[in-house]
Amino acid sequence: APLKRNTMANNYSNRAYEFTNEPKEKKTSSLKILVCGQLLGIIVFIIGFAAGLCIGIFVYNGNESKLAHTENCQNQRGTGRLEIKQSEQRVITTVTNDNPSPTNHDKKSLDNKGEVKNTDIEHTPTSAGSDEQTCKRCVWRNPILPSTKPNLFAPLSAEEMTLVHRTLVEFKIVDVDHGQELTFKSNFIGTMFLHPPNKREALQYLDDDGKFPGRYATAVVIRGNIDQKDYMQYKIGPLEGQSPDVKVTQLLKDGEVPYESRPYDNVEIGEIIFSILADLDKIAALLKDSFDINNVYEDVSIMPNGPHNDGSGRVSRFTIGLRGLGDKEFDFLNILPFTGRLSHSGQNTSDWFTYDFFYLNQGPFSNITELINVYNSGKLKYIKYPEGYKEYIIQETLPIRQVNSPSRPDSHYPGTSTYEPHGPRYTISGHVVNWMGWSFTVSTGQHRGPSIFDVRFKGERIIYENSLNEIALVYSADGSGQDNMVYLDSVYGLGEAKRAIPRVDCPFYASYLNSSGWNPRGLKASILPTFCIFEVNAQDPLWRHKGQDVEAGLNNNFLVARYPTQVGNYDYIIDFQFYLDGRVKTTASATGFIQGSFWNPSSDVQTPFGYKVANSLIGPIHDHTFGFKVDMDVAGKDNDFQLIHWKYGDVNRAMKNNKTDPSNYFFYNHTRYIEWDFVEKETGLKVDTENQKYWTIVNRNKKNKNGVNRGYRIIPMSTSSQNLPDDYPRMQELSFTKYHCAITKQKDEEQYLKPLYFPVDNKLFNDTSPSQLYLEDMLDGESIANEDIVTWLSVGFLHIPTSEDVPMTIKVESGFTLKPFNFFDRTATFDIPALAVFNNTVYDNAPVPDMCVSEPYPIQH
Repeated sequence: APLKRNTMANNYSNRAYEFTNEPKEKKTSSLKILVCGQLLGIIVFIIGFAAGLCIGIFVYNGNESKLAHTENCQNQRGTGRLEIKQSEQRVITTVTNDNPSPTNHDKKSLDNKGEVKNTDIEHTPTSAGSDEQTCKRCVWRNPILPSTKPNLFAPLSAEEMTLVHRTLVEFKIVDVDHGQELTFKSNFIGTMFLHPPNKREALQYLDDDGKFPGRYATAVVIRGNIDQKDYMQYKIGPLEGQSPDVKVTQLLKDGEVPYESRPYDNVEIGEIIFSILADLDKIAALLKDSFDINNVYEDVSIMPNGPHNDGSGRVSRFTIGLRGLGDKEFDFLNILPFTGRLSHSGQNTSDWFTYDFFYLNQGPFSNITELINVYNSGKLKYIKYPEGYKEYIIQETLPIRQVNSPSRPDSHYPGTSTYEPHGPRYTISGHVVNWMGWSFTVSTGQHRGPSIFDVRFKGERIIYENSLNEIALVYSADGSGQDNMVYLDSVYGLGEAKRAIPRVDCPFYASYLNSSGWNPRGLKASILPTFCIFEVNAQDPLWRHKGQDVEAGLNNNFLVARYPTQVGNYDYIIDFQFYLDGRVKTTASATGFIQGSFWNPSSDVQTPFGYKVANSLIGPIHDHTFGFKVDMDVAGKDNDFQLIHWKYGDVNRAMKNNKTDPSNYFFYNHTRYIEWDFVEKETGLKVDTENQKYWTIVNRNKKNKNGVNRGYRIIPMSTSSQNLPDDYPRMQELSFTKYHCAITKQKDEEQYLKPLYFPVDNKLFNDTSPSQLYLEDMLDGESIANEDIVTWLSVGFLHIPTSEDVPMTIKVESGFTLKPFNFFDRTATFDIPALAVFNNTVYDNAPVPDMCVSEPYPIQH
């Protein structure tokens, strides 16, 4: 019978289709025919059911090679043979001052503004079907614990930032309040971040039950509404008290950083881009003819570089590009051969002007008018992009799968996943994290980015501070406006983070901690979950041994505190990793888009400044250098930096202090040996692969049970070296890149390896004592013997972009490890259950995880 759509289907009929016979026949009322038809239907049904059952059994058991064998809920996502139903909604009671009512945690994110008791939650088992396997939910333990003490190092809270703004308004330092417009002629807060406590006071509080030192903020204030306009920083606090108790301290001298020498601020950067676009609009015909640009305000990216001030005024170089990422994102990849300069001194934008234009490296043209005249005269050699080129680069630039290309085999299946069979093994209290004997505080700052403080292992402090300070990039390119481009990303804001991408930046089971920053236009704090905490099973042994009658080993699990961020075209991932044996590893990775440079079709595909990597692009060579401050306190704060030289020579030289003649019992009169050398004065060191040595921080006053100085070793990963000379124009700002490790005496006034602003001429103040120093200035030869010392570690990599960097650069990594060096009496992991089988007897074993289904419970804090 033909199938016809039921016209009543849209009228909520239970039948969407009906069978009809055409033409209609007379109905038969015979009971005999009716009974026979029913019996025939039953017989057909039984045969069909039996056949279906046989086919099902065959498919179930006959295709085992095609299906992962599932037992006890190994299929955690509820796909394949086990159908996992969602559990019922859970309600967890929270302890909070704001809202005593239960908080619903059925969503993927848990806002624990209040504090949640550490309670085990057992999920209801669900039937797995006819094979009688049960599929139970993993036990989830809420890692959030009540905070019992004020935290010295946590990022500024929204309440603290509001207090800072209100205080500076009350002190008439800031004149922009809610409802008022932010302009050049305003005194306003640009950024705000935690002001670190005095270390001596912090240690008294942390170790000796001393007085709480208080929490303070540093506020960057652009003072555009005073006679001597400048860039200023203030210290504000204590922030935990009442408003009348809050003090304000000026951190720079008046005019020390002149207004015309300040970094870009939130008001200026928008006006710079608008001013350049307004002038480009005057040459719309040239831009359309050359680059298929229809609307400069929608199609063009502006990349200002600077500002520079050589005494003649405030100037920025700029390059333009096409927007391959749509009209809301600037594009650093698709650069056009069109550059210029903008003079933007003063507060009146009508006085600003563009000049020194270059088109296809032809120029400079003094202004837009001159460029148009040369173009109209036909004397300008120009390039012509094909019509529709913008659509082409959008397709080439967007990081999306090539749907027209064959998919990689089995890529439609999810990859291997990790789960927590008994919930997180870490706890979080405020911003303090505890895991397997480790404890540390996570923090972030709007300019410098991530840091960890008060890092302890088995109750003993190892690191007082490990913080990212700066990321430097130096570009070289054969293109006007792109040669010798230098970026110091702390100026732009390494802590201007966006939300972490779940399942990309962090696994689904990670917990999240908030970072904070100040929004000067909204006059409010920006609080986002950016720092994620999670445990990793590395799927390899931390240690193992297999012998004839011995089988022993420990799985390599470690905890990660990860901070992903983005500055312009590059994305960075900073990891702090904590291992069971007492190691701390810090890694810095770069990914994202490269910054492109125009490839001239008349050029070779290989140039002194890089390769052709796309249709009209060169990937200009550059480097990435990450500068970290690492303040270790090894068995106490009074330490020494000791070099251990790995040497080679004859036996007598190696054993010069031995009274016995070694030549009688050495097989060869050649050997390797080590020598020790304490670094007595502040200095900078470089990795030297020809003369290898260990870098160690030791405590000469504390020994392990073997009588050896307790210490930690600094192990840099493979890293690049700086080859720019001291007379390079920007070397003062880049001085930290000259060394892989610099050692200084700890001073609270030497908090960072460089200021946030550009170098200033201190002769203006008739002294040589700037308020904040560069690393090169800190290395002034002070004694560091048996002192509280700080190491400034610089690691990075060279980048010669290739075709594989378009559209996305695959993650590149560098970093360093801090490793126990005679710090313990023996291997530090033998307080953890591990496999130990001797002579067929099992003496110990690691806990066996339950097979269960795990769900994501990200924690905002």
